[in-house]
Amino acid sequence: MRSLLSKRLERVSKSLVASKTALPLDLKLQTAEVVLRLMDRRKPFGLFVILGWQRKWRDYLDISDSQQDIFSGYRIDIMSLKSGRRRRRDVRATVNFDGAILIDRRGVIIHSGAVIEGLRPRVIAQKINPGRFRDLSEQFGFETKVHTRHLAAITASHVFKGTTVFTVSEETGAFHVFEGGRIVHVRKTPID
Repeated sequence: MRSLLSKRLERVSKSLVASKTALPLDLKLQTAEVVLRLMDRRKPFGLFVILGWQRKWRDYLDISDSQQDIFSGYRIDIMSLKSGRRRRRDVRATVNFDGAILIDRRGVIIHSGAVIEGLRPRVIAQKINPGRFRDLSEQFGFETKVHTRHLAAITASHVFKGTTVFTVSEETGAFHVFEGGRIVHVRKTPID
């Protein structure tokens, strides 16, 4: 009998199979697994992860609190987290941090607590889905109203070409995966 986590990962995998983002599927799935495992252990919390971060985007990056940047100078390969061993500097330690976790194209976690500036969600939403909408949530295609973390995440997935972006909603527990400014996977509640 397959575990609930295995079923969830299978759904994520099906969502990502048609991906046009060149990141390896196993890297995307390992990142999803780390987030889903964390969701099973710790509630409620919000999370924003950019997988595929490149140095060329550093002008968008600010670290407002260096104590939250626990991976600067101490980097962890996301694939090494498969063993489940607890490390002193681990993604679990970041759930109370503001800002994004940045993982490079090789799967190395390079920053946490990162402020991503200058994304301009309204401009990107109009580019992706022009027209008149009640708000940015509707324009980006969310079924319900979302807030800053999700709007920044979906915008980041468009601005930072070739990335896969993951979020967890602190309010609802919803898990989203974004690529190219689109929602590619949604898990609406912690139970499904």
